[in-house]
Amino acid sequence: MKPTLQLPKTIRFLNEDEVPRNPSVLKRFEESKTANIIQGYTFNFKDNNPENEDLGFKFYCEINIDNLNLWNLILSLSETLPEVVALLFSHVDFDLNYGNYEEKEGVLEFISKYKSELTQDAFIYFGLIYNDDESLIEIFIDESKYVKYWGTDEKLFRKIMKDFGLKETENLEFIDEYPKVREVLTRLDKNAIDSNELIKILIQKYL
Repeated sequence: MKPTLQLPKTIRFLNEDEVPRNPSVLKRFEESKTANIIQGYTFNFKDNNPENEDLGFKFYCEINIDNLNLWNLILSLSETLPEVVALLFSHVDFDLNYGNYEEKEGVLEFISKYKSELTQDAFIYFGLIYNDDESLIEIFIDESKYVKYWGTDEKLFRKIMKDFGLKETENLEFIDEYPKVREVLTRLDKNAIDSNELIKILIQKYL
């Protein structure tokens, strides 16, 4: 049975005739047919990893949600951020850009003009972050279009998950764990903005 998560139109599993004659890829292709790629989330408290010691988050989560609802989830999670945030963004082939801190409302208003590209372009990743000496809150949208979240308010986070009908799920899997095809969004949507052009727009606005 195929996974039930609604993926963006730019991402799909390999077809049988696209699978390389490579034993490990073939194995993962077969496993993808029954992968647990469904709506839900993982939840992990910050561990004792020395790399995390000075970072002010309390827990880390990964979230699968139907692509149709991804933007709404981003907006709801943004309520956990303070009133100023920085935009993170990049093309997948380049290093991450850290934007200047600006009013959250204005950032969300501006990037909402490109919500189709941001939630469907599989060659772009982006996020919103607030980080100071005491706290770290970050919403990050992977290029495979699932959410990575670092937070401090567990109660509010779980409320948002409940509002979206998302449950903490053991053995939850994600599309980037399996062989997949990424399509260029502009080939599927003539009104979409090219990946590189959008990055230029965001650089001009936030760097």
